[in-house]
Amino acid sequence: MIRDYQLEPLRRLLENPMIQSGLYLIDTELDDNELETYLKGFGDYAYHKGPLIPTKDSTVLELLVVRLSYKFENEDIKDLRRYLLSDATKKRDNVLICMLVQMMSYLSAKQKVIIHLYGELDLTSLIHEELCMLKEALTDNKNPIVIVSKKRCTDEMKCDSLLTTITLTEDIRYRLMEDRTAVVHFSYKHDAAFEDAIKAIENGLKKNNIPFSRDEYDLMYRGNIDDYEKEIGASDRVIMFVIPTYLKSLDCMFEMTQMFKKGNVRERIFPVVDMEGITRNGDGLKEIKDYWQGEKIRKSDQIKNEPGGSTFVLGEIQKIDDILKTLDDFWLFLCREYTGNFLKLIENDASLLIDELNKTITSVEKMPTSHFFEQTGDPQPVVIRKSAQFGEKSIYIEHNTGNITIN
Repeated sequence: MIRDYQLEPLRRLLENPMIQSGLYLIDTELDDNELETYLKGFGDYAYHKGPLIPTKDSTVLELLVVRLSYKFENEDIKDLRRYLLSDATKKRDNVLICMLVQMMSYLSAKQKVIIHLYGELDLTSLIHEELCMLKEALTDNKNPIVIVSKKRCTDEMKCDSLLTTITLTEDIRYRLMEDRTAVVHFSYKHDAAFEDAIKAIENGLKKNNIPFSRDEYDLMYRGNIDDYEKEIGASDRVIMFVIPTYLKSLDCMFEMTQMFKKGNVRERIFPVVDMEGITRNGDGLKEIKDYWQGEKIRKSDQIKNEPGGSTFVLGEIQKIDDILKTLDDFWLFLCREYTGNFLKLIENDASLLIDELNKTITSVEKMPTSHFFEQTGDPQPVVIRKSAQFGEKSIYIEHNTGNITIN
């Protein structure tokens, strides 16, 4: 049986709307058969697999490319394969990169792609030049291509910087959840009439490499809805998408109470508001208060005649009480903080909204990575040397990391 607790980081990677093509080592106890079963279940992806096996007469990459090439009926790819396998081949690297580019282009033409590499070896068996070719073939394709292999090398072995390791372990999962509030969250009511507006905001976040959380991606099967709504309320930045149905949704308004409970609302909440026929004044406030007061009375009457226990309904009444207590502060925020023009905010992939978010986000926070990603190489630091001249001759100091005073 697949160990479910190890799959959350992998799911987050594949369902992340900002996913980019790349080469991934999966550090996991799952075997190749379990990984294949799981990876095939992602309907947004086309699944393919290829072998990484030892060889004497060629390279691991050549064998992989040849094996993958048999998936295609394309005559150009067939010709390249015949040429690669012939004794006349001189510039094998040229043939390999041509085959890879064409195959990846065909695979990603219609949807996102997972290529699962299996066998005795992993991606670390490819030399740097081969990884560069493979990485280059993933660029400029219509849809992302994710190449994964189970990590088989030892932790002591230094991996190439082109590889990213995904660690599927319990402790990584908990560390990830602890830091979720740093991600921009959506608080919104599902409404088909406003789906294009939500997508426009998503597109803007993706284009600016701003990590975000939305229930469709991050509320897992068997996940706790109340816990996720509390996570939204505690988030450092929340896009609050307020429409009339939001104001009459118990889940959405519970999220609202959690935001106000956390405080610093003006700094954390980015409202996008289309109230339609509800006025932003005392009359509008009374309309919403009357609605929730009516819901409280209806739920209280339900308890009187309900057989058995009433724990669930009492929980709903408690949420409604919190909504009624918070409504004045919430309405003051909506009415006295300028929320801009709804249509202007969402046009051009919500560029105005994204500009406001960008003012609060550092470059480190914008990196599209998560805690379960580990860059496996050791990138060289950028060294900046500066020479100052005060007089007739300049002085050059090599490898200086501190202050030097010359009198």
